[in-house]
Amino acid sequence: MTAQEPAPNPATLGPTPGGARRLLRIERLDKRFGQLQVLRALDLDLAENERLVVIGPSGGGKSTLLRCVMGLEAIDGGRIVFDGEVYIEARPGARRHRTFVDKQIQLEVGMVFQHYTLFPHLSVMQNLVLAPVLVRRQRRAAAVAAGRALLERFNLLDKADEYPNRLSGGQKQRVAIARALMMEPRLMLFDEITSALDPELVKEVLTVMLRLAEQNMTMMIITHEMDFARKIATRVAFIDQGRILEQGPPERIFTAPAEARTRDFLDHFIVG
Repeated sequence: MTAQEPAPNPATLGPTPGGARRLLRIERLDKRFGQLQVLRALDLDLAENERLVVIGPSGGGKSTLLRCVMGLEAIDGGRIVFDGEVYIEARPGARRHRTFVDKQIQLEVGMVFQHYTLFPHLSVMQNLVLAPVLVRRQRRAAAVAAGRALLERFNLLDKADEYPNRLSGGQKQRVAIARALMMEPRLMLFDEITSALDPELVKEVLTVMLRLAEQNMTMMIITHEMDFARKIATRVAFIDQGRILEQGPPERIFTAPAEARTRDFLDHFIVG
C-alpha cells in the first residue's frame, strides 16, 4: 500500500472468530465499468474456516466482488491479501491502473458460478480431471481416483461417464462444485449457485454445501436463499451500492439489523 492510500476502515472489517488466522483481506477495493462505479473503497476480511455470506440487492456489487477475488476482473484501486501475501493489487500504469494477480495464489481459490460452466464436450470425469492434470501436473490416475472419491461423496459416481447435457441442473451444479474441489482450494467462492435451478433441485445443492461447511471449508457465498444463509453463515455482510453497510452474526443481521437499508432489504424475505 502506498503512502497516499488511506488504511482500511477497521469498522468495516469483521473480527476473526476465535482468534482464527485471517485468510483473506480486501483493502479499499475499487471497481468501475466505464463510468459506473461498482465497488467503492470496499474493505472486508475472512478468517480461515469461516463462512461469509454476502447479501444485498441486485446490482449492489456482490457478483463483481467475487469475480475480483477470483482474479477474473481487473480492479481500479486497492488490493487483496491472501494469507499475508499480496494476491491482487491495482498498480499505477502510464494511463490507468493495471492489475497484478499472483497466479500461484490464484490456484488456492475455487469458484462455482451460477450457470455451471461445465465443458459440454467433456464427460463428467473429464471435466473433473482436466485442471489437476494440466495445471497442477497431477498424474491422471491419481486425478481420476480423486474424482471418483468426490463423485461418490456427492452421489454422482454413476454419472462419471455422462456428458453435461444428460444431467439435471442440480447434478450439473454438484459436478461444478466437485470440479472446483479437485484443485484442493483453501477458499471457495459460490455465486448464486442455486438461482438457475428449479425449486425442487435447490435442496440437493444446498445439502452439498452444508456438508462442506461441516468439514470447515472456508467459503464466501452469495445467495438469495435467506434461510440457507442463516443456516450456513458464520458471518453475514450486507452490500449495497458497492459498499459493505454492515456485517455480523447471522442471528443479529436477520433479526436486528442496525441499518435501515438492511431492514428494507430483508423485509422482502421471510426468514424463519
